Amino acid sequence: MCSIVYDQAVVASPPKHLDVAFFEEVLETMLRTSHVQLVGIHCALGSSTGENYCSLIYRVKLTYRRRDGKEEQTGVIVKSIPRIDSIEFIEDLQVYLKEKITYYELLPRLELLMKCKRRFGPKLYQCLKQPENTLVFEDLGRLGYVMGSRETGLDEKHARLVMERLAEFHAASMVLAVMDPEIFKAYGDGMLSPNGLNKDDGLLMRFFAGNGEQLHKLVSSWAGYERIAGKIAKYMEQQRVNLVRAQAPVDNEIKVLNHGDLWVNNMLFKYNGAQQLQDVIFIDFQLSIWGSPGIDLNYFFYTSLSLDVLKHKRPQLLKVYHNRLADTLLALDMGVPVPSYEQVLAEVHRREGYGFFANYGILPTVSQDKAETADNNLENFTDADFAQKKSEQMFASKRLAETLRYTLPHFERAGVLD
Repeated sequence: MCSIVYDQAVVASPPKHLDVAFFEEVLETMLRTSHVQLVGIHCALGSSTGENYCSLIYRVKLTYRRRDGKEEQTGVIVKSIPRIDSIEFIEDLQVYLKEKITYYELLPRLELLMKCKRRFGPKLYQCLKQPENTLVFEDLGRLGYVMGSRETGLDEKHARLVMERLAEFHAASMVLAVMDPEIFKAYGDGMLSPNGLNKDDGLLMRFFAGNGEQLHKLVSSWAGYERIAGKIAKYMEQQRVNLVRAQAPVDNEIKVLNHGDLWVNNMLFKYNGAQQLQDVIFIDFQLSIWGSPGIDLNYFFYTSLSLDVLKHKRPQLLKVYHNRLADTLLALDMGVPVPSYEQVLAEVHRREGYGFFANYGILPTVSQDKAETADNNLENFTDADFAQKKSEQMFASKRLAETLRYTLPHFERAGVLD
């Protein structure tokens, strides 16, 4: 009789909805056969505490026996999204449904357009809506994929590869939109959805407001930044309006499928035996949105690059992105107009407000030292005292201060704070 063995970190609160019968079905789907017997299940946490905010991640090892008696092993990643009343925006944004549709329908079609020469995400093997929204993916770690460092940010080599893959992803989505004009109707909302921000006491608005307060407090203490501090104060008086505007559609803009949460932990890199960079695959498409490529580009730049790369290599990265976007659209040969480099620059400039939001709303959290993130999860952030102390801790970061001293004058020049 097969049973589930839990790692020490999982024993205290095992995911009871993930039972033997569930994993038997997962295994059959993976192997495309029912002629196997599941004989062992080992369930461990799939990420360090504080690394995932909306979900619980498990890495599950499955041992099975074939008809010839031979035992083999495989593994999956299980993403479970708890139902917590205080985290209402998860339901508002339909993150489970959007991600399921993306993996089941969208990504396979985009990869087919690329003639299967590119993989944009892991395979999805199984979904479960009740009692908790659950998705089961292939374990890319078994193929050698690993995360980069969110604490230091990505160097130029990694960033250039991300630009190439992102451009291919965006280009393929532009072509798919021509082939199937209805397909992106489900992607009208992203992280800064008006529905998610419409309550003053909602978690998202309270979180971003707390970060805005800490940003103003920090910058007000810096000599020479008095004018910027004053502009930040005025910006925060209309914070919700500014957040919604940062993502809102604009007439005649270039439109692509944005990943929507493109930061270091949502991409996995692969290296060869000589530790040379080979590939990158994106994960976590739950906040994807149909809109300007400036959304993904600004969010990535201001959450995921090392400061040196952000300071000195941003134009080069945008050139890499545009070159690959143009090459891919021409190769796909579906008559989609190829945006000029100047048009891409215009999209990025128009969405600098999204970059500002990412810089003060997201970077403080994702750039924290791991020693400080063990208790980071959305449920804890619903506690006002915890959120206040955590926000103060985040804005005490040396890396964050160094980054903001560079980016805030940039955002002021771009007109974001006016």
